[in-house]
Amino acid sequence: MKQKRPKVLAIYDLFLATGAIWFGIQMVQLSSGIFAEPYPKNWAEKLPFDSWVMPGILAIIIFGLGNIIAAVFSFTSRHNSVWYVSAIMGAIFFSSLIFQICILDEDYIVTYPFLGFSVIQLCLSGYVFWGYRKLKKNKAN
Repeated sequence: MKQKRPKVLAIYDLFLATGAIWFGIQMVQLSSGIFAEPYPKNWAEKLPFDSWVMPGILAIIIFGLGNIIAAVFSFTSRHNSVWYVSAIMGAIFFSSLIFQICILDEDYIVTYPFLGFSVIQLCLSGYVFWGYRKLKKNKAN
């Protein structure tokens, strides 16, 4: 019996990848929204960046491509550990936001929705994990 849970997780991973790539491109282009404003000086003192470009590239590579890899793995793999890559991406996303709050000593209006997105990704990963565990238990009986 094949479960549908990994497909739900994969679609969510693609949603996060799309958002990361979209915002990353906006950061690199420096032409829209808050990214058209100068990079905050107090951030440059605390972080190794002095513009939006490098954070944008990192967003595209780490969160965009990472979530695409997680989605592809969830869509194509037949193994019961498809949730693992998504869980890692959710943990990285969550940790980076906590790190941002701790290092910058500031939070922003998007910080908490993004924390929510990372928690949802972790919960969906757990949902897939428990689905496979339940499936395995039912096969054993």
